[in-house]
Amino acid sequence: MKNLSCWSTLSLLIFLSTSSLMAQKSLNLGLGYFGETATHPGLVAHLELEKTQSKKVSTLFRADLGAYVHARNHTGVFMDVHAGLRRYRTSGFFTEQYLGLGTLLSFYNGDGVFQRDENGNIRRASAFANLDIMPSVTLGIGYNLSKDDTSANLIYFRPKVFWQLPFNNLALPHVALQAGFIHRIN
Repeated sequence: MKNLSCWSTLSLLIFLSTSSLMAQKSLNLGLGYFGETATHPGLVAHLELEKTQSKKVSTLFRADLGAYVHARNHTGVFMDVHAGLRRYRTSGFFTEQYLGLGTLLSFYNGDGVFQRDENGNIRRASAFANLDIMPSVTLGIGYNLSKDDTSANLIYFRPKVFWQLPFNNLALPHVALQAGFIHRIN
């Protein structure tokens, strides 16, 4: 039984490696609006590696770098990576979904940040917050503005749910809306 499991795992790895060799790869660059709870403005830039699996389906690996300002609360700077799937329609529309993992660095906004020490005294603290883990789930819709398959100019709209761990627990996620443009480099 152990040998069967080993052979099936090896066969699966060989299949995945040969299928990835047959897949066409393209590099995409994107820029967009990142609105934490939709109304707290920010920007996001991303670099995508898109592997075409068929005429209608691509797997994606994306790296995002962005920031947003939540007035009178905090400013967030984040970097995360995503793995996902994009399905193209013949009309030019596409749908996509991603799972991501990254880091979120927050800086507190306001008149000051205060802490209570072990003796009960209150003192001014640093506005710099801890580096938090940022798992995320993203869904998206979009449209391919290009008429041919060799180039791609895409517009997208992506609702995103992300967590700020361990600062917030799993029951308190952040919601963000992304809208932007993607251009195929090669």
